[in-house]
Amino acid sequence: MDWISYFKSVFKGLAWALVITIITTIIFSFVMNRVPIEEKIFNIIYVVISCLALVLGSVIAVKSYGSKGWIIGLAVGCIFYISLYFIGILFGAEATLTIYDFIKFVLCLFIGLLSGMLGINL
Repeated sequence: MDWISYFKSVFKGLAWALVITIITTIIFSFVMNRVPIEEKIFNIIYVVISCLALVLGSVIAVKSYGSKGWIIGLAVGCIFYISLYFIGILFGAEATLTIYDFIKFVLCLFIGLLSGMLGINL
């Protein structure tokens, strides 16, 4: 495995996933200012935004690398969650590790893994 190409592909997918997450979150925040949304629905929409961004980021990373889809997707999912966690801390979220955080981490790994497998076959 060519490590330089591997890391370039992973970080390319991660960058796309983070950019997509940021842009869609900004758009969603403008919509939230106009339309009242319950907190439960807000959390669901945020998870959906994150999952779709991770899928696209993993597919882009795998297409860039060309093989080993599940490993690339797993790496993108792991680094994506860690990045979101630290970005959240920078913007004032509590730095706690609860079962909810663990479930989100496993979800990111699983979605990255499946998206990597999907991306290699597209």
